[in-house]
Amino acid sequence: AELARMWASIYDDTWVWGVAPRIGWVLRELASMYETGIVAKVDQTMLLPSTKYSVTEPLLLGSCVVATLLPLLLLFKLIPRRHDDIPYINPPPVLDLFGQKTKKHFTSNAGKLMKSGRKLFQGKPYRMFTDLGELVVLPSKYIDDFRNEPGLSFMTAFIDNFHPSLPGFEGFAFDGRPDELLHRTINKRLTKLLNQITAPLAAEANFATNLVLGKSNEWQEILLKDATLELVARLSSRVFLGEELCRNQQWLNISKSYSINIFLCGELLRQYPHFFRHAACYFIPECQLLRKQVADARQLMTPILQKRRDERRIAETKGKPAPVYNDVMQWVEEESKGSSYDPVGAQLGFSVVAMHTTTDLATETMCRLIQRPQLVQDLREEIESVLVKEGWTKTALFQMKLLDSVLKEAQRLKPTTSETMNRTAIKRVTLPSGLVLEKGDRCMADLGSMVDPEVYENPEVFDGYRYLRMREDPKLESKAHLVSTSSIHLGFGHGKHACPGRFFASNEVKILLCHLLYKYEWQIDSAYEHKIREFGISLSSGDGLKVSFRRRENLAVDIDNLRQS
Repeated sequence: AELARMWASIYDDTWVWGVAPRIGWVLRELASMYETGIVAKVDQTMLLPSTKYSVTEPLLLGSCVVATLLPLLLLFKLIPRRHDDIPYINPPPVLDLFGQKTKKHFTSNAGKLMKSGRKLFQGKPYRMFTDLGELVVLPSKYIDDFRNEPGLSFMTAFIDNFHPSLPGFEGFAFDGRPDELLHRTINKRLTKLLNQITAPLAAEANFATNLVLGKSNEWQEILLKDATLELVARLSSRVFLGEELCRNQQWLNISKSYSINIFLCGELLRQYPHFFRHAACYFIPECQLLRKQVADARQLMTPILQKRRDERRIAETKGKPAPVYNDVMQWVEEESKGSSYDPVGAQLGFSVVAMHTTTDLATETMCRLIQRPQLVQDLREEIESVLVKEGWTKTALFQMKLLDSVLKEAQRLKPTTSETMNRTAIKRVTLPSGLVLEKGDRCMADLGSMVDPEVYENPEVFDGYRYLRMREDPKLESKAHLVSTSSIHLGFGHGKHACPGRFFASNEVKILLCHLLYKYEWQIDSAYEHKIREFGISLSSGDGLKVSFRRRENLAVDIDNLRQS
């Protein structure tokens, strides 16, 4: 009762937007209840004049604490928040103290909420309560205002979203390093050496498709997404790990599963309040599996890492140049310049960002193409004519303009997420439009421009030739490439933090689709209706989809044995 009265007096003396008097009244009522209803349960002989009380029943003490703290939580919910001038599409109810019910509702209805927000607020910012907490959703017209704003931090938002400090999330820990070792390795090595790795990727695609799909000309069935993930894992591992581990099935299984599981674990943990996530990750089965996968990956990679270190040491002792490995494992080591890093976390980090994006794009594109045989035939003709002339080179992939258009159109209609450019304000920011974001505010870009009828004709319709036509317009040509980013196509983000690996992903997915489309015929059930599955902001397609395929015969060009330089 004394504790309740003490807090009541504090609220009486503090005016907080008119809410404090209500809380004070509640606390005084609780004090009266303590005295009249449960005072008999307190051993009066144990009460001391000081502020320290000894209560004979722990349950009573617990009830007092809960009853006193509950109004504080209610106060937190009732106090008007910042940005009351920005409308709220799904404010959490007062009694949803930690927003758990609202988060679950968002997870199941994120896409509908985003569409409702576009329609309801007509190009104006609005607030949305997500599994990431409260965010300010910025329509596409604001994108160029904030894409390079230094006061809006990509890394701060990344750390908050993906739990890189938790065990099992070592892949994200590497991706989120303050020194941006991932980005340096991609920009200085992977992207600049694309021409050198094109031929090895094509050779691995030949090996992988023959292994996974075979050479039979009899119709067979396969789960499309599972097969695509296996193929992408093999191609990516060839560049990331070299020949030593890229065909190790245990490693491939780990990298495939980890790249999916880490996002799932992130979604699951975001359902809990921040203060409970570290504890929750030890009890959630998916998080337990994540930690085991990291341990298994470490066991596989350690001998390879030690072998390479021994080779360098022996070479230095003999005064000879160290062996050169043209793969990400070596590039990260060189770019680290002696700084401490986790090489296993590095490989898992690269696997996550590469496999997630490329598998998603390849699967979505195949789902669209299998239903459009004429478009597939046009693509085969382009693949054949370009490869005969250029062989497996970076130039050849650049010249596949129809394939580039098809991929960009597939990504337009089904990006990996329903939002992009997640940022956290690290200081007070005033955008050119006059919108003010306070320190700690979080914002994201809406993808509405990608389906805006004022930007695209028939925006809901898949048109594989759309960006091929766009290249003919000098004003739009620069925006028509798969790797181009702009405010009207945010598949790879936009601005300073646009996906740095998009150039590699573009080449990798083109090589894969060349093999899938040119070497195989594909069929799908005529009753199949293409659907996109939503889980929070994540978008997925092709889950559980079975397709029929067979090897094509009498091909004009043997693309498995073309010139590679």
